[in-house]
Amino acid sequence: MSYDALMPLELTKRLQLSTPMSEPRPAFSVPLFAAFQALMVLGYAVQPHRYRPLIFIPIASISYYLIFHTDAGVAGFGIGDGIAAQTLYAFECLVLMDVQKSLYRIGEKPGQIETTSFSKRLSWSWHLYNSPRGVRWAHEISHIPKNTPALDAPEGKKAFILSRILTTCSCVALQGVLFVINSANPALVPGAPRLINQSLYIRILSLAGLAIPAYAQINVLHCLTSIICVAAGFSEPVDWPPLFGSPALMYSVQSFWRNVWHQMLRRPVLTISNLILHTLLRLPRPSLKSKPNYFTQLIGLLKLHTAFLISACVHFTGEYMMQGYPSFGAFKFFALQSWAITFEIIVKYLITGSTRTQTQSGDGNKSKGAKSVIWRILGYAWVISWFVAVAHHMQQPMIDAGIFVGLEDSELTRRVGKWLALEVI
Repeated sequence: MSYDALMPLELTKRLQLSTPMSEPRPAFSVPLFAAFQALMVLGYAVQPHRYRPLIFIPIASISYYLIFHTDAGVAGFGIGDGIAAQTLYAFECLVLMDVQKSLYRIGEKPGQIETTSFSKRLSWSWHLYNSPRGVRWAHEISHIPKNTPALDAPEGKKAFILSRILTTCSCVALQGVLFVINSANPALVPGAPRLINQSLYIRILSLAGLAIPAYAQINVLHCLTSIICVAAGFSEPVDWPPLFGSPALMYSVQSFWRNVWHQMLRRPVLTISNLILHTLLRLPRPSLKSKPNYFTQLIGLLKLHTAFLISACVHFTGEYMMQGYPSFGAFKFFALQSWAITFEIIVKYLITGSTRTQTQSGDGNKSKGAKSVIWRILGYAWVISWFVAVAHHMQQPMIDAGIFVGLEDSELTRRVGKWLALEVI
């Protein structure tokens, strides 16, 4: 049965009128997607050879076909983003480096894995494939969240699995609550007035309807994967720290993207940014020992903007796969993030004379503590205001595609709509 057949006729007409028509595409191919995943794992496991980078050609070809020539419905947004992100990672590992010499687990020596048996290299490759953040690898991202010591202990498997089950249930409950709220939000129906023209209250509610389910859904997938891998003995709890940081760290846009949101794209995005700036454009690479100056700040800002442009391209693919045509909403949203961070850096420099991130003082000075709390509150207000201002770029194409269509005209929806002072769909 088609998606349109599941919706009332009036809503179907509004959906058709609110979006451009795209050419019919074949259904998303699960076997091709499985082959795409297998090629990456096998590619990382193959011993060093001058022809190994050629493995990237079928990976990129399958990626291109799945994203731009198949239809996964509204699920295409997440699937397309995931495929594009994995393609970036494969490009880094298979083309830009000798993966078995450059990457190694903590306790190993560089290049040690390449002389072992294929089964050991395959296991090594599997762990690398499942750790885009480099957990327990030499290239691990330093600021990702950590498990509690009790969960990482050898006898903590049961506690870890239970904690992830509870997290999964909490996230599913969050998704359920926001599903009902989104169903009652008239701004999230295809054909409704554009989100940018809605009231501030509606835009804040719509932002929650975008961000919270996205957080919950990604977290559920991460938790379920970790439960399966730990229960089956493929990995240990320490291999699966939390994917997201505490919302309390969301006091700046920079801190949100660095400390709160997942870091699964960070390594390949920074690697390709360095390739563009320092290899292709031949800009000097600042030394790690050099003191901060205008030159290092400029290079840092260029790298920041390049990284978010690459991230914007990744999220453009998911939007295209969802719709079947380009709209550049997600691209604009992510490209704008670097400008918000640049603004924060300038403001901080004007106020403090420094652009460095300062740790919280532990000297017990109450006046400093009170001042810090005030700045945090102002920071939270700024971050929420920023995302309310720019989220419509990414959310409007989702609305047009019908991604938020839910319970229409149900008793529960009417009650929630009345309680939230909304015009019920």
